[in-house]
Amino acid sequence: MMEFSQKMVVTGIIMPDDWDENGKVIEIALYTNTEEVYTVEHNSLTGELMNHLYRSVEIKGKIRKHPDGNRSISAHNYIVLDETVENE
Repeated sequence: MMEFSQKMVVTGIIMPDDWDENGKVIEIALYTNTEEVYTVEHNSLTGELMNHLYRSVEIKGKIRKHPDGNRSISAHNYIVLDETVENE
């Protein structure tokens, strides 16, 4: 069965998805408020996105649906949504 892909904008929270033997995060996923999970594919933005764990982001990219039912996203760009700056 072929996977399909389409460009979309998906909003959710970046969460760890896999770790190496030392406990370092090596895979991340985007969890949406509709309980969808998108594994974030490795590309030039993956390292940047790993710096935003547990934060709300909007990712624009290519969505792929895999034969096992899982979904992934290849990020083309993103925006961090919960940036709040407080003056003290």
